[in-house]
Amino acid sequence: MASTSALGPLSNLTPAGKTAWIGADRLHRDQTSTNAAAAVNTTYASTWYNCFDATQIPAGATINGIELVSTTISTGTGFIGTAGSTGAAETGTLEIYFYNGTSYSTAVYSNTFTGPNDYYPVPNGGGEVLAGGPSDLSGLTWNATDQANFGFRIDVTAITATPVLIAVRGLALKVYYTEAAANTPSLTISSGKLTISSGKFTL
Repeated sequence: MASTSALGPLSNLTPAGKTAWIGADRLHRDQTSTNAAAAVNTTYASTWYNCFDATQIPAGATINGIELVSTTISTGTGFIGTAGSTGAAETGTLEIYFYNGTSYSTAVYSNTFTGPNDYYPVPNGGGEVLAGGPSDLSGLTWNATDQANFGFRIDVTAITATPVLIAVRGLALKVYYTEAAANTPSLTISSGKLTISSGKFTL
């Protein structure tokens, strides 16, 4: 089974009825300045996508699984959690969903973070998996033709008091796939005969 590299997003969108994370574009892999997006209440949700173009996953491949991983991109090493300004008793719950270009999965990760600098995973940029796996499709149908729109969504689903939730550049998607079998030429003659009077026959 083959896999793509872990690649961060180049685009983001705001789900209907939600408020975009503050500085959502800071998670884009082509950014080099401030690396953290922020959210402060339960209206906040963003979807990050365009991790792949049309070539990372070969045409006709069967997608076996998808992961959201922490890696190092420019000045960021990916994680989610609370900022240092969050009070000791303040909490915030974050949920992660996968996006296949048209539909969202159910939540693939949910955690309540408490106090300042509570985060997941420990950000060493070594490819730690936040959600998914090599054989985990998260209940969605994935098609290589839609790969430019594959993404992930992070929602704030609950808070206590006034925490500051953050997501840091370095969050990336990795896809596991099986390439389509190569076509094997064949010729079947069920009856009769095949006559080539001159030249050559190439199969």
